[in-house]
Amino acid sequence: MDKTYLLIGGSNVDYIATSRDKLQRRVSNIGEISISFGGVMRNIAENLARLGNNIDFITAIGDDANGREMRKELVELGINVITPVTEYPSGSYLAINDSNHDMVDAVCDNRIIRDLNVEFLKKHDELIKSHEYVIMDANVSNETIDYLFKTYPTKKFIVEAISPSKVLKFKDYLERLFLIKCNIHEARMLMGIDLMEKDLVSGLLARGVKNVVVSHGAHDVYFGENYRRVDLVKVNEVKDFVNTTGCGDALTSGVIDYFLRGKSLKEAVAFGNELSRLTLMSKGATTKEIERFKH
Repeated sequence: MDKTYLLIGGSNVDYIATSRDKLQRRVSNIGEISISFGGVMRNIAENLARLGNNIDFITAIGDDANGREMRKELVELGINVITPVTEYPSGSYLAINDSNHDMVDAVCDNRIIRDLNVEFLKKHDELIKSHEYVIMDANVSNETIDYLFKTYPTKKFIVEAISPSKVLKFKDYLERLFLIKCNIHEARMLMGIDLMEKDLVSGLLARGVKNVVVSHGAHDVYFGENYRRVDLVKVNEVKDFVNTTGCGDALTSGVIDYFLRGKSLKEAVAFGNELSRLTLMSKGATTKEIERFKH
């Protein structure tokens, strides 16, 4: 049976610049620049839709050329897009990769997320109530996060951490999280201590999170659920990858898709890792190739 999931979070236009040779600071480097649609929750929405899920997506998209095209693409994927009226431009993300295709620096203009506020969410109360799960990223404001947790105490919240600084928004709500996916740096920030992946998973479970997934770039992915033994999924090295942007989002997408369909968390993490590998070979933050796994 098809699943319908509610996603709340950001959408961006991604500008990915990759240096041809060794990246030199404070000079103009010769390379390639690609433009595609991204944003963590937008990427997850696209991935889940391509896997055959039905998506209600509450996001913020500007009424500019990029925004209109981004919305059109989402709608063509069958996604129900719900956005506020805004005067801000569509969000944008600029990443600079070195010659090994690894991100060195990035800047995100996400002012538009301010319009994804409590007043707007109140207008969609019935839609939120109709869902068992609420999937959101840490781009959402503190006020909006507080509102969601306090207004919908029975919902199962799934969180994508986004960044070490932003994930702290959820520090006071760890016991309310059904699942959190974060990388090692975000998990360390939440725990307030410099631990390795296995201990970070154990620590977050001890603080009340029901299910935890912690990634670390090309290293193995650790996970744990409901105080059970912490386990890992082996990650095989990918040498000739094209781009790392969106790989963590693909991992999250696979975890959500499989886990909420009743698979074990280990199976879900393994599936997410497979989607991440496919995304590594894409110039953009998502890839149509994951449709080979469509349900």
